[in-house]
Amino acid sequence: MSDLGFGKNKKLSLIKPETGPSEPVDLERLDAVAKEHGFVSREPTQKLVRRKEAEPSANLNIRPPLKTYNRFLRFAIDNDLSYPAALKELMDRAKID
Repeated sequence: MSDLGFGKNKKLSLIKPETGPSEPVDLERLDAVAKEHGFVSREPTQKLVRRKEAEPSANLNIRPPLKTYNRFLRFAIDNDLSYPAALKELMDRAKID
């Protein structure tokens, strides 16, 4: 080991890492003891993903008459569809490829 400039290389070389436990730890027992003492889990919360995109998307901006917009919105709400899904459903029903 090289000298760090402080003349401490001999003392530093005496430091050895501790070895882990020789037998496996019972994680269930460990969690139970931690819970008894008020510790909470630090496991990361899993993020839920609501939608899965299957293909690239594009923007579609239109300004339909209010009556047409309300009809479209009512269709989407009644069928529990997002706007893109409602548009796709209407196009599928009209057999538009």
